[in-house]
Amino acid sequence: MTNKTYKKPKLIVLITCIVVGLSLVQLTISHKLATLGGRMSQLEEKQEYLVKENKKMNEEINQMGSLSLVSLKAQEMGLVKAKKVLHLTPQIPVALDTLKVNQ
Repeated sequence: MTNKTYKKPKLIVLITCIVVGLSLVQLTISHKLATLGGRMSQLEEKQEYLVKENKKMNEEINQMGSLSLVSLKAQEMGLVKAKKVLHLTPQIPVALDTLKVNQ
């Protein structure tokens, strides 16, 4: 009978250690998840901010490239519209001209 009395406290101590150990593991995991959740929300906020900034910059680029703005800036710089446009036609190189004659 003495053997049975020694085994019961060992079993109780073992179960208590397992429960305490698992509780510590759960606490550690919960802490990690809470920390990662906070970091995740920070990253999502940063992503939203960057997407808004990207849209704003694209709009600025589109406005700066508009023909009316380019024309206005050119006038401010003293440039004027050309009154007469001269179109140059390319001359046939001499080497190509001689090939046509030989054929």
